[in-house]
Amino acid sequence: MNDRAALYALAEHGPLSRVELEHAIGLSKPAAAELLRRLEAAKLVRQDGHKTSAGPGPNAKLWTVNENAGHAVGIDVVASGADLAIADLAGQVIAERRVLSRGNGPDPISPLRKAVADAAKSEGLALGDIDRAVIGISGSIDPVTGFLGYAEHMPRWQGFNIPARLSDSLGIPVTVENDVNLVATDELLHGRAKGYTDVLLLWMGSGVAAAVILDGQLHRGWRGAAGEIDFAPVEFDGRRVTELIDSRGVLELAAQHGVRASRPATAVRRAVSAVTGEIDRIGDPEGLLAELASRIAQAVVIPVSLLDPQLVLLGGEIGVAGGDRLADRVADRLHRLIAHRPEVRPATGRDHAVRHGAVEAAVRQLQEAVFG
Repeated sequence: MNDRAALYALAEHGPLSRVELEHAIGLSKPAAAELLRRLEAAKLVRQDGHKTSAGPGPNAKLWTVNENAGHAVGIDVVASGADLAIADLAGQVIAERRVLSRGNGPDPISPLRKAVADAAKSEGLALGDIDRAVIGISGSIDPVTGFLGYAEHMPRWQGFNIPARLSDSLGIPVTVENDVNLVATDELLHGRAKGYTDVLLLWMGSGVAAAVILDGQLHRGWRGAAGEIDFAPVEFDGRRVTELIDSRGVLELAAQHGVRASRPATAVRRAVSAVTGEIDRIGDPEGLLAELASRIAQAVVIPVSLLDPQLVLLGGEIGVAGGDRLADRVADRLHRLIAHRPEVRPATGRDHAVRHGAVEAAVRQLQEAVFG
């Protein structure tokens, strides 16, 4: 138990001196010294310089997790290819690689295996040095069959047990997770959801999906399909509501309000800039934001009523582009519809969010396995 606590303390806060480690996990001086000796012998920790002493005594040794004691890979898989990163045991990303799909061959696994091997080789590692993998993919993975559902746009990944095939190919434990769930994980650890326990993340892009966090944990549902609201038969103005807030629906709405752009995020961003006076007024930007906010409120009103989240995050390129201006309008519409008063904020929207979430999940699994 003490070894595990020490390793987590060093991974999160290191490097630490022996005295700092004693205070962090509540050990005596002899116990901490013996613990560090034992962990160093097991090659789980290493010395990392010295801490300058203010007094006359010698400088204290600093200790940190031996980052080379394990490696993990996080991968964002999309129809056009994959974006991956390898991290060490301390969570530091050491290699990145982007691979594009070539043609429509039946085997999507072999190119992915080669990409992981090539990324590992670039850092002097073999494929066998990778210990854990987490894959993010659009849709949901059935926890019983391992089949991918709700992802007709990913035909090469249909009809087989994805976690099992990937695990056989890479030779390591593999977890396959919904991509929006991984974005929510990244937001929970480093983004706008940090400090919250109950969150609904709405993702708006070429499709619409959601991620649910309850009591600080992802809620996947019985068959892994929690959050697949794009397939819910909820209508608004005679159309399925999610069709009105995906990329095509938002572009149509923007054109109706005289805000023209080639991408929905650009249209929304221009509308916000026009409302705030950053650019000359174009069309009816206020009307665009008001109508989009109404549509989003209709899309989330039922899950918000059922789940009672503290926070609703607007993610994907559309939600991020709308910023606080759109989020405030969604909150106003939502509060008119129901008694719940969750905060509504734009997601952080940092680049490679799915990959970041996958790496974080993979490192967490690796640390649990190594730290015991």
